[in-house]
Amino acid sequence: MFGTYKKRVAQIALVIMTVVIFVYAKAEGPDRGYTGAPGDLGDCTACHDTFVTANVGAGRITIASIPAIYQPGQSYTLAVTVQDPKATQRRWGFQMTAIDGSGGPAGTFTPLGSDTQIATGGSDPMGRQYIEHTQVGTFPGTSGGHTWQVGWTAPSSDVGTVRFYAAGNAANNDTTNQGDYIYTTTASSDSTTSNVTLQITNGPDGQTLQAGSTFTITWGASGTSNIASYEVRYSTDDGNTFPITNLILSTTDPTASQTLWTVPNTPTSQARIRVQASTQSESAVNAISGRFAITGATGTPAPIVTSVTQNGKQLFVNGQNFQQGARVEVNGQDMKTVNEDDFSHQLFCKKAGKFITPGSTVMITVTNPDGTLSTGFPYTRPAD
Repeated sequence: MFGTYKKRVAQIALVIMTVVIFVYAKAEGPDRGYTGAPGDLGDCTACHDTFVTANVGAGRITIASIPAIYQPGQSYTLAVTVQDPKATQRRWGFQMTAIDGSGGPAGTFTPLGSDTQIATGGSDPMGRQYIEHTQVGTFPGTSGGHTWQVGWTAPSSDVGTVRFYAAGNAANNDTTNQGDYIYTTTASSDSTTSNVTLQITNGPDGQTLQAGSTFTITWGASGTSNIASYEVRYSTDDGNTFPITNLILSTTDPTASQTLWTVPNTPTSQARIRVQASTQSESAVNAISGRFAITGATGTPAPIVTSVTQNGKQLFVNGQNFQQGARVEVNGQDMKTVNEDDFSHQLFCKKAGKFITPGSTVMITVTNPDGTLSTGFPYTRPAD
């Protein structure tokens, strides 16, 4: 019985030693392959599994100072920050890697102080390099978060877009793997050949397009190896919005450079085209055309202004063929127009008169919602 007791004590001691070694090892830094990058073993939730998945807390991990376009062989100083506002989170860790388009290592990391190190534990079949915290670099007892400075030297040659993946641990400093929040992030750096630029080479700038007609939109781009898709939309509100309902083209062909557009019956004098290139590195580059007009389908009679009267600030525009929603312009400036019961023959602007100097002559026009426009009507405001 005494022997059984000693055996049981030894088993308990072994378990305690294993837990202590396990916790100590993780405080020194995780094994390679836990940044959440494609092909990794996962992220830090593989061990710190209280919350099962990453990014469920109120904190975050960020990677700063990554060059938008790297120069081969150039060295950079990056900043990795793990933050969490919870007062219970009082110890910090991270792991980061950089990969090219094929998933292999991209550039090399260099520790810049005693708080970071190159990971050596475990194995990585992709041959990637991982940089992470050291035990002293967990800064136990510190609240709010921590930032590590790390060195990164870009690949010696152009390898296209480089993707950075990082996982961070906002731990509660209880020396266990429980109660810790894990956060993940990714960032990218383009090369000179993968940097995407975009321009519209044939747009309808300054033109008036008839509903039902066709127009060929063309564009040019650089860095097509980094382009995942194109999307072309139009706006009727001067580029303030480009709703999905105004989609002209969507394609995953990075070599696409034009599309034939059948102009819709959405009359406006403030139309614009937007070509958007989405990149493999999950960013977007836009090119927006100049302003142009769309007129309604043929066969609709144009509005006709027959007379204009004024009462103080109030302006009354009389005529024919006014549609519900028609608007008045004074010298090309849009006025706030009221369409009353007899809107087809009279439009009313409450304050348009104040924009007309007594004794001066202005040009009054009416534009219907279908885009049809009246000829200009010269109106001279009587001298006061």
